Amino acid sequence: MPPRISPQGVYSFISFYSCARFPGRISPNSRSVCLQVGRPQTSVKQFRGSGHAVHKRHFHASSAAHAPKDPYQVLGVNKDASAADIKKVYFSLARKYHPDTNPDKNAKQKFVEIQEAYDTLKDEKKRAAYDKFGAASQQPGFDPDAFSRSPFGGAGGFGGFQDMSGAFGGAHGQSDLFEQLFGAFSGGRGRSRGSPFMDSVRGEDIEATVGVSFMDAAKGAKRTVNIHPVANCNTCSGSGLKAGAKRSTCPSCGGSGTRTFVIDNGFQMASTCPTCSGTGTAIPHGSQCGDCAGVGKVRTRKSVQVDIPAGVEDGMTIRIPNAGNAPVTGKGPAGDLLVRVNVAASKVFRRQGANLYHEARIPVHTALLGGRVRVPTLDGEVDVRVPGGTQQGEEMVLKGRGVASVMGREKGDLFVTFFVQLPRSLSQRQRAILQQYADDVEGRSPDQASKGSEDSSNDSVTGQSSSAGNRSTKDSVERDNGTAFSTPPPSPSTSDAWLSRAWRRIKELIRF
Repeated sequence: MPPRISPQGVYSFISFYSCARFPGRISPNSRSVCLQVGRPQTSVKQFRGSGHAVHKRHFHASSAAHAPKDPYQVLGVNKDASAADIKKVYFSLARKYHPDTNPDKNAKQKFVEIQEAYDTLKDEKKRAAYDKFGAASQQPGFDPDAFSRSPFGGAGGFGGFQDMSGAFGGAHGQSDLFEQLFGAFSGGRGRSRGSPFMDSVRGEDIEATVGVSFMDAAKGAKRTVNIHPVANCNTCSGSGLKAGAKRSTCPSCGGSGTRTFVIDNGFQMASTCPTCSGTGTAIPHGSQCGDCAGVGKVRTRKSVQVDIPAGVEDGMTIRIPNAGNAPVTGKGPAGDLLVRVNVAASKVFRRQGANLYHEARIPVHTALLGGRVRVPTLDGEVDVRVPGGTQQGEEMVLKGRGVASVMGREKGDLFVTFFVQLPRSLSQRQRAILQQYADDVEGRSPDQASKGSEDSSNDSVTGQSSSAGNRSTKDSVERDNGTAFSTPPPSPSTSDAWLSRAWRRIKELIRF
């Protein structure tokens, strides 16, 4: 692995960039870091006290007077001027500023500039390079084809840095990676990805959550959500200026809204001005609005009514346009309000898409003989006819009794599943009736049933037992409610054994 940069080296790199990028806004104390690149920061006083001489490193830059000028401005032609027009203007200016005919002492310098500008524009390759790379193409040793031959150039690379957005995730124009990392050195904000000119920026979205019941989600409802969006200041109407004040031209970019600099190999990069955020204007000191401190935006409190459509499902998100935050910088529409709906579970229904599912319990006689039961729906209970011989787990479909779809389609269906509910105890009369039913199903006469039940005389459905010391013809039988009555009970061979077999037969019939 390559060696890591020491903390001093990192600080030195950041300080060097800030000094070179923003020399007018770096304090003298901060500039001292630039003069000690890659070394621990030791004060001048400590050096003098130790008897060592203080050595400083200086960074030199070319004078602004020797910087290459725009050839189009020098010749006074437009960028779309033809070669013939450029040649005509050149000869006219050359005759005017030629040192042999013009006695002005500045004529020679002007003539040299005209000659250099014409040398650039008369050559198609040089002119195309200037239109593509700007002043960087006029630097000594500049090669417009150098980057296309590099491992990152060509069609598979970054396209010659014509648009850095593809490399660093932007969407419009050239991106400044250093500006994103070190925008704080200018006293402003690091530029967010997007348009470098900040002419139209969309605000951020706001997320909220609302809870509704199962019935409200199925039929639709209205809820109120309290949010705190960023909005324009009412005092200054979003301008950030106090009454009577005006914005001035940005001193950092001169009103262009962008900053341009040249990196190694002669490539030119542009970025949004961090002082004015691309607007080209700035608020003079002392002209800021007192309520928003010159930002133009404040945090507000707002109640928004949310219409929850019928059929909304748990976890769905409702989007309310332009109810979010206003853009902090630049002009543009506000963001959206995203409301997530949490639907409570139902104790009656189970939902799957637009269909509903309900479990209905029916008694044994209804399952055997048929009948009617009450089934709940979204619009109230309805009578449902149960056919005779309904089996355990059979399903009935009620068309159009489901949930309406959010997409506007037809309602779903209600699926009713029947579950046969068996009684836990039977009266003597019920046992006798069931025993007769069992004998009839099995095709036995009462005498055969009585003879076959002698071996199972000890079986009892209710667990009743006779007293060992008192076996009279009249036994005491206790009712379910606790009252006692005397009646000749049926013989064990003719009652308990029959009921036991009948009970088993019923279980087989209903598949319990």
